[in-house]
Amino acid sequence: MVYLDCAQYDCCHNKAGACYLGSIKVHHAGEKDAVCSSYRCNESVGNVATDNAPATVETEVRCDDKGCKYLEGRACCADHVCIDECGCGPKCTTRKTARQSRS
Repeated sequence: MVYLDCAQYDCCHNKAGACYLGSIKVHHAGEKDAVCSSYRCNESVGNVATDNAPATVETEVRCDDKGCKYLEGRACCADHVCIDECGCGPKCTTRKTARQSRS
């Protein structure tokens, strides 16, 4: 579990910057981008994060971005993950390029 700070406020899972889901998926979306694929626009599905449902800042982050240094197996090992609004979608701004070993 990692601390998740989400600024994608038009997502139906977002509740005051925390996520209603206990687990999100982040996927590699280009050479330098990774996006939250659990994002759902609240305009098309309504807001599922009701006042009766608890949101959590501690969330499991499953990821397939092999170019990120925080990837361990299929999970993110960063202590704090930030999702921010971007033209490519809800972008993971915590992503750091993994260093390539030289041979």
